[in-house]
Amino acid sequence: MDVMDLVEHLGGAARVERFKVDKTLFHRGDPTRHMYGVLDGQADLRRITIEGAEIIVHRAQSGELFAEAALFSPRYHCDGVATAGSKIALFEKTALLELMQSDGAFAVGFCQRLARQVQRLRSSIELRAMHSAEDRIMAALSLRLGDGETRYALPGTWKSFAQDIGLTHEALYRALKRLERSKRLHRDGRMIQLGV
Repeated sequence: MDVMDLVEHLGGAARVERFKVDKTLFHRGDPTRHMYGVLDGQADLRRITIEGAEIIVHRAQSGELFAEAALFSPRYHCDGVATAGSKIALFEKTALLELMQSDGAFAVGFCQRLARQVQRLRSSIELRAMHSAEDRIMAALSLRLGDGETRYALPGTWKSFAQDIGLTHEALYRALKRLERSKRLHRDGRMIQLGV
């Protein structure tokens, strides 16, 4: 079940909107009315620390759902921001919960979708625990490839990829150069070939 499947299942209880860069979708503490899905672009879930620093709790890419906790919480726990001129699906909370309760097959498919997303998030946590930038990059690329694949087209920017795996973009570029020199990968723009 992808984001558009969910839009179709919910019919009039779902809508798709385009948002400009850095458009706030909801604020921490707002009453929860929607869960969201990214059709194109990306969106961040952000929190502000006591000291005023901004933390990205989750970065939802194209095809991902976000603010799922809104289904079971009266208020949003963070700010939701469309960050890349995004096309976002808004799913009415009450309608989605009613559909889950009335359609068991839909509920199972929806849970499977969320379980896959949890798996990806767990992989992301493991990646960030790797100390070597080169190993982190290679592991991140390997996780994105299918069995037997060695070519990968980066869907976003290198800067976004660096943020996703917990590196500064400067550290990413230095590590990519080392990986290219050691022939572990080759880059052509955003196309990557592993094991050259």
